[in-house]
Amino acid sequence: MSFTPLENRIDSSSKAATSGSFLQHLTWSARSETAPAFSKRGSWNYVVIESGSVQIVRGASSQLIAVPALVVIGPDCAVTWRHEPMDPVKHLGWIWARPAHPALGPLRRDMCAHYGLAGEDLAELRQLHASSRSEVHRGDLHSGQALTGLQFLLETRIARIVESGGGDRSNEVVERALGWIQSHVATRQPLARLADFLGVSPATVQRMFRQRLGTTVMKSVAETRLREAERMLGLDGVSIKEVAYHLGYRHPHDFSRAFRNYTGQLPSRWEGTAETAGSARKRGAACVELMAGHS
Repeated sequence: MSFTPLENRIDSSSKAATSGSFLQHLTWSARSETAPAFSKRGSWNYVVIESGSVQIVRGASSQLIAVPALVVIGPDCAVTWRHEPMDPVKHLGWIWARPAHPALGPLRRDMCAHYGLAGEDLAELRQLHASSRSEVHRGDLHSGQALTGLQFLLETRIARIVESGGGDRSNEVVERALGWIQSHVATRQPLARLADFLGVSPATVQRMFRQRLGTTVMKSVAETRLREAERMLGLDGVSIKEVAYHLGYRHPHDFSRAFRNYTGQLPSRWEGTAETAGSARKRGAACVELMAGHS
């Protein structure tokens, strides 16, 4: 499926309202069993191949695309696509008259390159395509500027993918996740909110934590809260009640019970030595979910 942008669908009296947009076509297919028209010669093409068996054919050479992938095709690049009918293709595509973002200005007009997509990238590109379709369908006096804004957001994401070389950036995502956990120790339902912050599903966050850290999100949350509790309990003049509320507990005794189950000691008797902390974590490892359980 595809459609052309606003200027080709509305009367000439309204063209001035949408003249800021360089969008020429949007394309997409849910599960096409024939090779979709992914790209257009003479324009800048950004194509997301979500699934299926697709090859880029350029002259006498062809290359199979490892999905999911972003394909960037310049206006002077002549390519065709080869598709395996038994492996339906799912794709999203934008065709622009020219780039709007300065970061893409240096790209060669005859370029044809593809980049592996991490889950976070794919989720954002899906959302940007959905927003682009929505603005084209809306077609009011603001849609041209909205599409220009969406083009900048899209090309910002593309620039980051190109600069990184594409591929799996799970380490970067996990580092961002750990920073978020550190800054949101009192957050309830941390897994759902962390996934929302990262723009991926909770299952994706859990998978990345297991692959990169060998643990779960909730165990990481529990460890972070325990370290923060230890730090605050070592400060002069900080009460157990203040620590409990700082960590998001509604009642200080809930915090005390969770802390004791996790460390083997009451907060009021916490010794705070490295040796004690290490052995306590071993004894209380089975109670980690309780330490995070108030969320």
